[in-house]
Amino acid sequence: MATEQGPEANKQRKRTLINFLIICVCCSSLLTFLLIPLADNSTRLNARQVFDSSRWHSLQLQLQTYRLMNYLSDLSADDLPVNGNAYFQYDLVLSRVDLLRKGDLGRHIRNFANGRATRLLNIISGELELISLNIEHLENGRLDQVPIIMERLRSLDSQITDFVVIVNQGANDYVTKKRAELDVQLECIQFISLILLGISAALLFMTFKLSQVFRQSLNRTARLEQRIEDILNSKVDVISRITSELKPAITSIISRLSYLKQDSAKESTQVALERVTNHNSQILTLLDGYHDLILIEANKLKPHISEGAIRDHLEYTIQALEPTFSAHNVRVICQVDPRIPSLVDTDYKRLHEILTVLLLQITPLCVDAELMLNIRPSTLPILRVPEKHNDKAIKMVQISLKDTGEGLPEAIQSGLRSNPFNPTNTVANQIQQMGLGFTLCHLLIGSLDGELHFSTTQGKGSEIWIDLPMGVNAFANQPGADNITESIAVLSSDTFLDQGLEALLASSYQVQLLSEEQLTMLVLNSADVSFSWLLISDKTTLSSLQLEYLKQLQRQSVNIIWCASLARKYPEFHAEAVYHYPITASQLAALLRSQD
Repeated sequence: MATEQGPEANKQRKRTLINFLIICVCCSSLLTFLLIPLADNSTRLNARQVFDSSRWHSLQLQLQTYRLMNYLSDLSADDLPVNGNAYFQYDLVLSRVDLLRKGDLGRHIRNFANGRATRLLNIISGELELISLNIEHLENGRLDQVPIIMERLRSLDSQITDFVVIVNQGANDYVTKKRAELDVQLECIQFISLILLGISAALLFMTFKLSQVFRQSLNRTARLEQRIEDILNSKVDVISRITSELKPAITSIISRLSYLKQDSAKESTQVALERVTNHNSQILTLLDGYHDLILIEANKLKPHISEGAIRDHLEYTIQALEPTFSAHNVRVICQVDPRIPSLVDTDYKRLHEILTVLLLQITPLCVDAELMLNIRPSTLPILRVPEKHNDKAIKMVQISLKDTGEGLPEAIQSGLRSNPFNPTNTVANQIQQMGLGFTLCHLLIGSLDGELHFSTTQGKGSEIWIDLPMGVNAFANQPGADNITESIAVLSSDTFLDQGLEALLASSYQVQLLSEEQLTMLVLNSADVSFSWLLISDKTTLSSLQLEYLKQLQRQSVNIIWCASLARKYPEFHAEAVYHYPITASQLAALLRSQD
């Protein structure tokens, strides 16, 4: 349901964005038009402030001077002592002088009244400073200072009047000049606003036209997406029909080959029929894989989770590829970490496809080499899947493929590092870069919410590890060596096989690596052996003397188990058990139990 509503929701979201863009353009046009009255109001406010502040304080100077004169003219002997009242009236006059000389007001007066007003203000300030001496005598009770102060104030009256007139005239001229400048600026603002309004109108028109084109593009894109979806559905239908028609025929061939193999008495014929059967099984797996690849491309792949014994499934996959391993002389070991529970919930069909296709791609790069398949717990967190499946917790399980081959080619490394679900990284491009097999594995692992990582060294081998979410019970602790009583020795060959064989046997036996020197010393000293089995890999070169050592160990009740290739190479020596590649835990357990 979500996938069906997705395209319609996207179109609705895009239409909303277009409408929002139109609203924004309309609002910007309206705000641009409102700049004109706002600019006009600010110019009038600025001119009025300059005019009012300069004229007001100059008139206050004249008014305070008249108040001082009135105070002095009404002063009599009865008013003595003055007690600072004369100083107070005098300070009011000087405070106005200070305001007119300092700060922003003084700077404005100097700007619009030039030097004449400043000179008069300096004269007035100087005369008032001289009057301060007479005010001091007056405060001391000398009324004879009143006529002197009055005379000086009357002599200042003309200068104060001239100062007020100059300030008023200068303020008017300044305001007139500034208003003319602001009118020019206002005209510029209006002109710019008109230009912006025109641009906004053009932008609105263009947006309207583009919205029409965009809507047409959306409709065309929706039709193209529908056509692509129809093509993918048709591809899925075609591949499904091909698969459904081929699988019965191939299954019938496999059944017929199995019947012929049972009736044939010749061993060579049985081997040939077995190989043909395995090849047909691989073809069935590849058909399922290619069908899944089309489903992934159409976004229709659905996992089929089921419970199963994961070790049995892995060993079945490995055994089915035995002819491929034999053709390239690849020695394969399959080992399951004992901490993994026996029953695990996962998509076993897709897991079989991933491992089969991946091993078919890796095997040609591992000619005459060793390969170890190991499944173990992973440390990666669960991100995109539910926390539980049925009664089992979903946890990451890691499958490792480690080999000593020639390493992965550069093109495959580059393809595996890229995001398989990147829209620019199409399936066709991935197939062209790293082949159909690696592309299928990469996409299938990602579709199952897993991750693929690798490390490789040219000429020394590589390791690919796959992390997949699986339904498992709590990972069990590895059994301690103290709980295992039976021991087995592995004759060291100084190869990758030693590590694999030791890991394969460690869950059921006490394993010790035995070098050729240790074997010689053990036999020559006739010492008691602490192991009941001695396992020999086909990488070990045995001399006639070492064969005698093995016979002596057999006389000491030590069972010898070695590879089928060694049995063919040394037919004169009879070993208690013979294993063959690929080596699995089930095969070794069956061989070891048969001799108990």
